[in-house]
Amino acid sequence: MANGSQAPLKVLFLASEAEPFYKVGGLGDYAGSLPAALRAVAEKEGRPLDMRVALPFHQSIAVDPSGFKKAAHLTVPKRRGTAKGIAFQTTFNNIPFYFIRRSGKAGGFERIYSPDPLQDARKYIFYSLASLRLAEALDWQPDILHANDWHAAVAVHQLKRLAPVHPFFRDTRSLLVVHNLPYMGGGTEDVLNEFGLPPVDAEGLPAWGRHFPLTMGLVAADHIAAVSPSYAQELLSDEFGSGLVKFFESRRERLSGILNGIDTHLWDPRTDSHIPENYSADSLERKPLNKASLLQTLGLPPDTERPLLVAITRLDVQKGVDLILSAMPALKDLPWNLAVLGSGSPGYERDFSDLQAAFPGRVRVSLEFNSHLAHQLYAAGDIFLMPSRYEPCGLSQMIAMRYGCLPVARAVGGLRDTIQDVPADARTGYLFADADEASFSRALRSALADFGNRKAWQAAQVRAMRQDFSWEQSARRYLDLYRELRTEGK
Repeated sequence: MANGSQAPLKVLFLASEAEPFYKVGGLGDYAGSLPAALRAVAEKEGRPLDMRVALPFHQSIAVDPSGFKKAAHLTVPKRRGTAKGIAFQTTFNNIPFYFIRRSGKAGGFERIYSPDPLQDARKYIFYSLASLRLAEALDWQPDILHANDWHAAVAVHQLKRLAPVHPFFRDTRSLLVVHNLPYMGGGTEDVLNEFGLPPVDAEGLPAWGRHFPLTMGLVAADHIAAVSPSYAQELLSDEFGSGLVKFFESRRERLSGILNGIDTHLWDPRTDSHIPENYSADSLERKPLNKASLLQTLGLPPDTERPLLVAITRLDVQKGVDLILSAMPALKDLPWNLAVLGSGSPGYERDFSDLQAAFPGRVRVSLEFNSHLAHQLYAAGDIFLMPSRYEPCGLSQMIAMRYGCLPVARAVGGLRDTIQDVPADARTGYLFADADEASFSRALRSALADFGNRKAWQAAQVRAMRQDFSWEQSARRYLDLYRELRTEGK
């Protein structure tokens, strides 16, 4: 492995999804934009970075893979026999991307995340182990293994097992980033056994967590990062620690939080091609033209003076959508319109359809993923609803603020880190403490009341739009962490 201050820092980055290839949630945004941001900051600082990204080869890829080049044949040992696969390569943003496909038992590759844990286990455990084999096949020794969530955590665990006996990985250090702690990879034990991966043990680790991919990676990681500073602290609390509080306490010195960023080129009201009228913090008078257009599209009354509430979300209990369902009828005495975009739980989908039926002149619900409509909703909206029960980072609130749509959100995780509630003359949004209808309704009533004070409201919009949610600062923190880990590994 090369030494010296000018030796390229070699980082192998693992994730289950990444735009523009695959995107289900925020991890797709993160893995699609952070590698390019890291490379840009490294170039700016004159410190070379050799970043490579390895993804599973899902069948639902959003680009044409016919131009991908075959990079390596991969063989992963099992208790009995081997599992084989192929890695394909392409380049995106001047970064090599590798796609690892398992031969034979690849049924889990049809969907990025399967409801059957065994399908995901066969895919992601093989992918995690094969990613290390890929580095060997390329004769490319990584300084840092940067793995994300349970889908890549077994690579961190396997690295810890290999480093003492395999010179190739002797100096490789690991970073495991937690995007959503409750998803630990349960139900995968049979496949872990199939690949000869025994349970682990560690201080503070409960017995039930000894054979989950995420906890196995957490035990092995040289550093653990959460996707916001507040979420890192919340991992140490009973409410958010998912039964691992004692373990995280034992790793407190190796735990930090780095706030995610957003793609500020994609999400820019000045240049956004999806919206009818571009605008900026210096031309807010043009923003209502987007509202007028959307109201017409949705078939709502053309009253731009009435506040438009927007929710763009997965319809899931984590996102607090039940609070929206219960609060809106209780606030029917106030002027508002509501536009909801999202899909998820069939029960919640029915509930939102019922809400639209109950308020046909005020509510419109689109039960789908629609990127074009999402851009239009951010540009048209006045108030963004995000009453999440927990939110490790959250990107929607940052995007909403960039478009001058002020969020009403629970004070958790990245929402607390990105939204300024008090004092009023520094406000960029509204926060509430408890995950109940009363707390959410109070915050929303406050926002609706303030909307009537046009001068103060526009001042808050300008402050929100001028926040820096780019990846640059966060990318610099990741690079600093990589360098610290590489130094420790020498």
